[in-house]
Amino acid sequence: MDPTQIAVAQLAITVAEPDANRQAAADAVAEAAAAGARLVVLPELSDSGYVFDVADPAAEARGLATPAADSATLRLWQALAARHGLIIVGGFCELGADGRLYNSAALVDGSGTRAVYRKAHLWDTEKVPFTPGDAAPPVVDTEVGRVAVMVCYDLEFPEWARLAALNGADLIAAPVNWPGYRWPAGERPAEVIKAQAAAALNGVFVAVADRCRDERGVSWVSGSLIVGPDGYPLAGPVLADRPVVLTAACDLAQARDKGVSENNDVLADRRPELYAWAPDQRVAAATAHWATRFVANGTSYPDFAATMARISRWDDWCREWGRTARHYEQLAETAEAAGRTVTAGEAWRRAALCWHWGKFVFTDHPEEQRAAHERTVACFRRGAGTLSPPAEPVRVPYAGSTLAAYLRVPPGPTPPIVIMIPGLDSVKEELQATAEHMLRRGLAVIAIDGPGQGEAEYEFPIEPAYERVVTAVADYLKGRSDVDPDRIGVFGVSLGGYYAARSAAYEPRVRAAVDLAGPYRFDLDWDTLPAQTRTSFEHRSGAAGPAQARERAAALTLEDAAARITCPLLVAHGGRDRLIPAYHAERLAREAPGAELLMDPDGSHGLTNHAFESRATMADWLADHLT
Repeated sequence: MDPTQIAVAQLAITVAEPDANRQAAADAVAEAAAAGARLVVLPELSDSGYVFDVADPAAEARGLATPAADSATLRLWQALAARHGLIIVGGFCELGADGRLYNSAALVDGSGTRAVYRKAHLWDTEKVPFTPGDAAPPVVDTEVGRVAVMVCYDLEFPEWARLAALNGADLIAAPVNWPGYRWPAGERPAEVIKAQAAAALNGVFVAVADRCRDERGVSWVSGSLIVGPDGYPLAGPVLADRPVVLTAACDLAQARDKGVSENNDVLADRRPELYAWAPDQRVAAATAHWATRFVANGTSYPDFAATMARISRWDDWCREWGRTARHYEQLAETAEAAGRTVTAGEAWRRAALCWHWGKFVFTDHPEEQRAAHERTVACFRRGAGTLSPPAEPVRVPYAGSTLAAYLRVPPGPTPPIVIMIPGLDSVKEELQATAEHMLRRGLAVIAIDGPGQGEAEYEFPIEPAYERVVTAVADYLKGRSDVDPDRIGVFGVSLGGYYAARSAAYEPRVRAAVDLAGPYRFDLDWDTLPAQTRTSFEHRSGAAGPAQARERAAALTLEDAAARITCPLLVAHGGRDRLIPAYHAERLAREAPGAELLMDPDGSHGLTNHAFESRATMADWLADHLT
């Protein structure tokens, strides 16, 4: 990797003058480009200004905020990036889909917005207008290297810079607004020292863009600088109250060598097993993203808490969930021996779910993962018959083979049927908690493992044209006398939501569809997905590596399909979904003629934090449209 010119632009920004602020940024980008810069960092809140009206800061900030998907600032940065052949990282005032305000930063190149990060650690009165972000700093693979994004006060938390380094960052780009103060003569401001420390402790480059000139009586450190992975400045700090563009040649490849002596490495020498307060990042991410999902789909909270308390390393993930699963296997065997079939059946299903949680995004040790998968299937099958109505294992002919499914039919006249579609990492067994709501409303359900899912993940890679699977299921249902094949609905969750919408567009026998938390196009937020999710997609899509996985994710798109969805489509989504942002649902609902949008502003991914409300609503909606 050749040395790359990195630039930081120290700007004079005026609150409530977005046009002037954007022009100042554009001039600085042009100056940086003329100096050969390939990446330019702009200050925090560089479009809106920072010192909002003290009487009502939230009102003034709201008047200056825009959604990331419709931001004049981000559109300008994309145009500038394309014109000058560079990357821009800068702060902007964001209006979230949930109606909240965020102090955000974006990484933008000529192709568009690659990542949006919401400041997680808010400073002082920022807490009045802004909501803190709850996602780790994204690390984006760019043409110049791996770039992490964080904002101002974030840089002062050692854990935050370490997360970026552990995720492979070469460079931390930090838009900041460091309020001014007096520091001892002959010393540097503490903020500058902390930026140098973050670089040295993690072996990464750090580029900080501060601002200058008073704003409503507030002055600034004006300490823009670029730091090398040894902690020493390559350019700056400026420490002068004037606009300036600094550049430095940065050999970003240096950040990938963490050696600090012949026998020491700043990351390899870590002892995370001793840091009880700092579990493996992937374990922490799993807890943050999936806790409510595990509980909503049938695992008790005490089981979740006890299992997680035993896991500090990702390597232990599958093994420890297996330990919890084996507890239920023993209960099931004891109950069976005593003739208590109902107790045994529930214990088998609990064991199956625990084995599933152990393997669902665990790709590091394929043999361990596959063994857990096989236990998931075997345990659930032993408990399937004691469900009410029972879950009948069936095989659906598909592509010269068959796909495994569970069919459940409620008592009474021949019912309509809902094809239930799992997501990237879910399986037919996990869908049964949602199926209960549909069954109680007189709907039959058939939950299937399609290509890349559950029992099929080892035979078929992910299929973007998932209507082929729904067509195969619809053909199979024509041969059943216990369900009505002329009243078919589809339901899908997460990536399965995309599959459901896609099937509604291309399979005419679908009468109604529910897309729960599905992406409009799966690669749009690729860099901010959890590492486990990206790796799982890479494996289940059959990609040869991360770059090909991103390409294959782009094939999962509703760009051509949305306009073809004329049957009733319910697009259900959470405003606080950290995996698939709400704008995906809003775009599909705008473009699909048959769509209606159900947006829960406080909802998490899959609405699992409001499981009863959302599942009851979706089941009622399907019953209204199919019965």
